[in-house]
Amino acid sequence: MTAKKWDRHEILAEIRRRGMTLTGIARDAGLYASACRAGMIGASRPGAEAIASALGIGFRELFPDSYTRGRHDEGKTSSNSSCNTRAKKSSKSDGAQSAA
Repeated sequence: MTAKKWDRHEILAEIRRRGMTLTGIARDAGLYASACRAGMIGASRPGAEAIASALGIGFRELFPDSYTRGRHDEGKTSSNSSCNTRAKKSSKSDGAQSAA
């Protein structure tokens, strides 16, 4: 059996059917009021997780195509590869800076 494909309109309809609001879900989860609205468009993973939890539906089932990669998935800590290869150069002759 194929799992139901949820889109944002179906998610909102289910939230309203249960008598909930996105703002209420966010506040109940201890998030800022617009976190769940941001979660619906892919801008707040905690907001999206709060929606999934409130509906009792798995996060990956509700948002299968969103939030697919973590920041550290490929072992890099920066998306700018040049930041990983060049060391910051400091001037030894600058007397204004002190080692605090």
